[in-house]
Amino acid sequence: MRSTPLFIILTLYLVSCSGGSDNPSTPTQPSISGTVSGDGNVAGITINVGNSSVVTDQSGNYTTEVSNGTYEVAPEEDGHLFEPESRTVVVSDAPQENVDFVAYTTSDIMAFNLSWDLLNPSVQNVEENTSSKLNLALAENALWYEGNQGGLVYRYVKGNFTLSATVSVRKTSDADSPVECDVCLGGLMARNPNSSQGQNYVHIVSGNTPQGLGYETKNTTNSTSPFEATSNGTTDHDLRMCRDGSTFRLYQRAVGTNTWNLAATYDRPDLPATLQVGFNIYTAQSGALADLRTIYENVQLQTFEGSPGCQ
Repeated sequence: MRSTPLFIILTLYLVSCSGGSDNPSTPTQPSISGTVSGDGNVAGITINVGNSSVVTDQSGNYTTEVSNGTYEVAPEEDGHLFEPESRTVVVSDAPQENVDFVAYTTSDIMAFNLSWDLLNPSVQNVEENTSSKLNLALAENALWYEGNQGGLVYRYVKGNFTLSATVSVRKTSDADSPVECDVCLGGLMARNPNSSQGQNYVHIVSGNTPQGLGYETKNTTNSTSPFEATSNGTTDHDLRMCRDGSTFRLYQRAVGTNTWNLAATYDRPDLPATLQVGFNIYTAQSGALADLRTIYENVQLQTFEGSPGCQ
């Protein structure tokens, strides 16, 4: 009897095994995807991915297929600022998800030769905005406290900065008379534009505080608002705010004097690099409209690559 050679049996077995799969796996095409969120329309924003681009859908989502490699991903849209400005993404076979950005709309009014935006524009009327003065009149009672929002004229500032101004808090009915309404204040604010975790900001303001005429500092974290009010008998102050990394120093002095007095120091590592920085206005009064205006003059805004050197 003739025997079948062993190598023929092995060959037939291997051929049979190799042909048994009807669903061969297909390699996943690498991709980059994410979401643009923000305080305005997030549809149709251009996302530059290396040398190509894609636009966001109605919800701010985007996705694009790519090859393996390193990509600079950067959103772009007129009238917007993005945080972060760009992100570096390394793709190696697997999809790269959650490449997200926050979009902020920009530029609404001019003052002090700079462009500014209005937060809650119904709260304040801009009665004067020139290269030397910003005059805000309260148009609707609103309050900066805990989860509440008042009025704010701001611009986006990234990194370390100093902002100073002469702040005069007066009556709308008589710009020469100090304010008298219940907790009527205005001053300098630095605020996180993203309020998904509640209100987060620091401020120093002048006017009629809960302790009488003077100034107040406030440090709001996730809509919890501890504050300190100081009564000194006046509603006019030079105010200054200084950011140095996560440290915010707030100063005040009598108008026209030379020495800054440190009013408060706050450590806020939770606040992002880019903040809404500017001039606020608010009242705790309910019922009839508060007789409140805030006048800002001698404004100086400076940004720094390194430390601003505030003490």
